[in-house]
Amino acid sequence: MRGNLLSTTYLVSNISALLILLISIWFKRAGRMIIGGMFLVAALVNTWQAIYRPEAYNIYEWIAALPVYEYLIGQVFLLHITLYILILMVFQLLVGTGILYNRKPAFLAAIVYLLALAPLGAGSSFPCTILLSIACVILLKKE
Repeated sequence: MRGNLLSTTYLVSNISALLILLISIWFKRAGRMIIGGMFLVAALVNTWQAIYRPEAYNIYEWIAALPVYEYLIGQVFLLHITLYILILMVFQLLVGTGILYNRKPAFLAAIVYLLALAPLGAGSSFPCTILLSIACVILLKKE
């Protein structure tokens, strides 16, 4: 896993994910609102970045933890980055809205999505996405 694992961003992401996990354990509604909002904000940020700064996604090829992710990002994803990120944005909007409305399929989609991000390694602030997927599992089980 390449990347700076002791950067401020990496540490804040993981501490925040741990706090969201704890909030999800103790306060179901607050955890659901935070995770749903997180997906909605991610959709907005990714949309802006895909349109105005698509080259920023190039770094993920170099910091992925698995060679298959390096290949997929470098040889497939980056060829049409704006299109793929806008498709991802629609997915994030649907998942975020679904979580806010407490829909089981949205939680399942969030779990799969977050686990799929984990092999990005430092690019996904691993184990941040694992902690967030556990929070989604807990919220799903509380239903």
